[in-house]
Amino acid sequence: MLVSWIILLLSMLIVRERDFRILLKNKLVNVRSGETHMRTDKEMLEQIMTFAKNEERVRAVTLDGSRVNPSATRDKYSDFDCVFYVRDIQSFIKEEGWLDVFGERLLMQKPMDWFSEPYDFAGIERFAYLIQFKDGHRLDLTLCDIRKLPEETNREPRQILLNKDNYSELIPIETEDSFYITVPTEKEFLDTVNEFRWLCLSISKGVCRKELMYAKHNYDQFVVPMVIQMVNWKIGLANDFKVSTGAFGKYIGRYLSEEEMARFQGIFPSGEFKDISKKLILMFDYFGELEDSVAEKLDFRVDREERQKVKTFILDRFSSQ
Repeated sequence: MLVSWIILLLSMLIVRERDFRILLKNKLVNVRSGETHMRTDKEMLEQIMTFAKNEERVRAVTLDGSRVNPSATRDKYSDFDCVFYVRDIQSFIKEEGWLDVFGERLLMQKPMDWFSEPYDFAGIERFAYLIQFKDGHRLDLTLCDIRKLPEETNREPRQILLNKDNYSELIPIETEDSFYITVPTEKEFLDTVNEFRWLCLSISKGVCRKELMYAKHNYDQFVVPMVIQMVNWKIGLANDFKVSTGAFGKYIGRYLSEEEMARFQGIFPSGEFKDISKKLILMFDYFGELEDSVAEKLDFRVDREERQKVKTFILDRFSSQ
């Protein structure tokens, strides 16, 4: 009998060692770092839905964002963008222990309760949790009180994962029409051109004064978006305005030739003033070509004389340094 028990115990130890080796082979356990395995998308979604189904206060769940948008990038970095339609939203916000069920958090942000714009905890407005988990997954979870459902205006792609009370306001949306590049009015086009040229002057002033942050801030935060806007209009015209380049133009590379994409990438400067000066002129010329292309197809006005005068003014500024 004793021998049998010893044999059984040894067998169990061998099986456990074999299983552990399999875990290591499949990178489910990292002994050195102490990391746990990254849940599959299916496992992550099951955790979300199990909580929602069992929690009486959660009445409906939708999945938005890149995971339901067929044109969006889908990979291991894709967030889970979920909306919980709930009863008594304050009961969720005041006691946040329920969030632990979704996994071990690396970092969490509450964008709707910011120091400059604090959340009204006496109200029932939406509230969001942006959560990065240690295993690599990210959950952007928005809470919406069902009393706000009549105000529902969502037009973005989404799936209805749960609708316990059959709310008619919650319908699936399969198209991304709301993200499509829109045809500009001539006023919008001309204002964009004017803003671009004005900001280029501001950047040149910052370079001449050796004010790095002033020049870079104007360049990165204000001028580049003008270029992206003009690129978007060119792409929209080439695709009957039935495409989207995503937030901040992140999908622009899908629609530009390899040569033009290289040119677009070439407008971004380093922190050296000489490089900022050089890239500013390259960007100015590139924007001008985009301006001509868009204006021709939409029959908009172009002031090429003003454009040349502004460029000459900037070059003169730089040459006097």
